[in-house]
Amino acid sequence: MSVAFMPPQETALDEQFAQLAAQHVAPRSQQAYDAEILDRLAWRRLAAHGLWRNGVPTQLGGNGGTWKDLATAIAGVARGSDDLGFTLSLIAHAGLIRALVIHGTDWHHQHILPALMKGAIGATALTETHGGSDVARTRTTGRRIEDGWLLNGSKDHITNAPVADRALILGRAPELGRRDITLFIVNLHSPGVRRGTPEELLGLRTSPTGAIHLDDVFLPEQAILGKPGEGLTTLYDIISFDRALYGLVAAAYLEPRLDDVLNFAHQREAFGSPIIDHQYVQGRITDIRITIETARAISLAGIDALIARAPEASLRCSIAKLVGSEGLVEAAQNLMRLQGHVGYIRGTITRDLQDALGTLIAGGTTEMQRKNILNQMLAARDNA
Repeated sequence: MSVAFMPPQETALDEQFAQLAAQHVAPRSQQAYDAEILDRLAWRRLAAHGLWRNGVPTQLGGNGGTWKDLATAIAGVARGSDDLGFTLSLIAHAGLIRALVIHGTDWHHQHILPALMKGAIGATALTETHGGSDVARTRTTGRRIEDGWLLNGSKDHITNAPVADRALILGRAPELGRRDITLFIVNLHSPGVRRGTPEELLGLRTSPTGAIHLDDVFLPEQAILGKPGEGLTTLYDIISFDRALYGLVAAAYLEPRLDDVLNFAHQREAFGSPIIDHQYVQGRITDIRITIETARAISLAGIDALIARAPEASLRCSIAKLVGSEGLVEAAQNLMRLQGHVGYIRGTITRDLQDALGTLIAGGTTEMQRKNILNQMLAARDNA
């Protein structure tokens, strides 16, 4: 199995966490899928091996490096885990880690970040039933009181919500006027927090999803991430990293699948020769390779742009999410078709297709990515 076009340090991280995932995640993946649970033991073991220290400055308890290091480690987990849902839960957590490091205060760094690096589970709660992906329509409200805030509202379809310990909650602070979107860090074990029943999903069943209900949840003044009223600006930076990770994970997850189907195509015969000799088989196989290379390259370009704070970062990250999720679905269909009837029997291949379909929605739909890409193009033209 090849890991193409990576510098030695990144290749080492990828291989390290691919091996760890093969050891700690893959053996229980199907059991967790059948039970529709997140494998918390595997989560804690990856944390103990330093997954979440990648990219975090040494003065905050990390091992330094860049956010590309964290992305590379997560891609390694995707490669070795045999569990796309588990990896998407890692993406949701990674966004919160990066948000706390970049936008947090000393209070966040001392009281929230350490636990999340050691094995606590994070979530980013943006969507609500009436607004969907339109985060500007949030109705969750924070009301200032003498020594902090009281938060009320509900969030729906939140990755990790049934099991998370901390969450980044998008809300409003109406006292601020028209610019009132604010980000709150919430301890989900606090009084007033209720969780909905975990959703029964078609795929991605090892990534628990559900609702979070907030009823007069008290937050200290320091719990706000970034400046009150400037939550959207901070949020767009946070979700851009998540979007780039989707493309990188899609590429990494497909690598071992491609190796398997290549072996199959050399062994399976039809019309007197191995099916690898037939052009229609070659076309489907090369399409998978093209998806891998394209999604990886665009994702890394997006992460580089984020690190450099380049103006095109958001656009590139949305392209990475779109190319990664759409390509993953097409690749999963090709994997099923290449194996014929056997590919349609309930098992690994059908699970891959079910899981892939979920990535079209999780992390922002294809339609939302296209909207963001266009908005970024128009903004660049206006600023030219």
